[in-house]
Amino acid sequence: MKEQGKIEQYLKESFGWKTHIYDFNIYREKLPYALLLAADYGILEIEGLKFVILKPANEDFRNTKNLVVNIERRINLPVVVVLDSIDTYQRKSLIESKINFIIPERQLYVPTIGILLNERGMGHRNTFNETLSSISTMVLLMHLNKKNIEGKSVSEIAKEMGYSIKTLSLAVNELEKAGFIRIKALGRKKLIEFTLSPEKLWEKFYAISESPVEKVLYTSKEDIASQIGIKSSDTALSEMSMLTSPSNKTFAVYERDKRIKELELNPSVGTTVIEVWKTNPKLNAKNGNADIFSLALTYKEDDDPRIRKELNKLIEELL
Repeated sequence: MKEQGKIEQYLKESFGWKTHIYDFNIYREKLPYALLLAADYGILEIEGLKFVILKPANEDFRNTKNLVVNIERRINLPVVVVLDSIDTYQRKSLIESKINFIIPERQLYVPTIGILLNERGMGHRNTFNETLSSISTMVLLMHLNKKNIEGKSVSEIAKEMGYSIKTLSLAVNELEKAGFIRIKALGRKKLIEFTLSPEKLWEKFYAISESPVEKVLYTSKEDIASQIGIKSSDTALSEMSMLTSPSNKTFAVYERDKRIKELELNPSVGTTVIEVWKTNPKLNAKNGNADIFSLALTYKEDDDPRIRKELNKLIEELL
C-alpha cells in the first residue's frame, strides 16, 4: 500500500500508537478474485491488534460499505478504509455505520480501535480517538489564538467562555484524556497546562475536530447579520488572503444568540449566507472575521487546492 509510510507516521505522531502495516498475502486465499480486485489491501497492526486496511479501487462510494461487510465476514478482522478525500454526506454515512476510516494527515475515525484497546486493558491517556466536543474544540482554539488561558483555573476559563463550571470541567477532562492538557492542582483550584507545542497541538487537534458550523441558512437582512455575527467562509478568507471576494457575503452567528430570530432565516432563499455555529464565533474573532483556525475547520470537507494553500499559509504564519 503506497500510503503506508504516511499512515504509520500519522497514527504515531497523533496518538502515540506503535503501528506497522505489512503485506496482505497470507489472507489472499480467503477472498475471491473479484474482491481482490476491489481494493488495495494491507494488514494494519496497532499496539498488537490487527486490522485489515484497504483502499477501494472503485470511487463509487456506494460499494464501500458492502466491501467492508464482505471483508470483515471473510477475514474475521475489523476493517479500516483509506480514503483520499470525503464529503460531508459520505463522512456522516460511514460514522453512522460505525465504519473505521482514515484520510492520511487529515482525518481519522476509528472507534473499533479504542474499544479493543480498552477491552485488553491497554487504554491510556494518549489513546483518544473520538471526535472532540464543540466546547473542548473552543478551548483549544482559544489557546491557539493566544487568548492566554494556560495556567488559568477551570472556573476562570468557564467565565471567559460563558459556560458553567460543570460544563467546562467535562471539556477539560476530555482534553486531558486526549493528551492535550494536564491538570495542576493549586489548593482547591484546578489549573490547566498544555502539553504540546502549537504546531503539534494543531496537527493532532485538526485530525479529531469537526466544523463549528451546525447548519447553513440564508437571509435578506445583511445589516442585522453584520451586527450580531462576524464574517466567515470565503468572505473572511478573502480579506486575509489573495482570494477574490465572493458576491454573497457569509456571516457566522452563535446559535444561542437571542437576536438570531431577527434574521428570518430561510433554508434556501436569501442574498446573505448565515452559518449557525455551535460555539460563539466572536470569542476568537479578529477584525470582525472568524479566526483562521476556526475557518480551517469549516473548510475541512473542501478539497479546493487554492483554499487549502491560503489556509496553510496563514496558519503557518501564526504557529
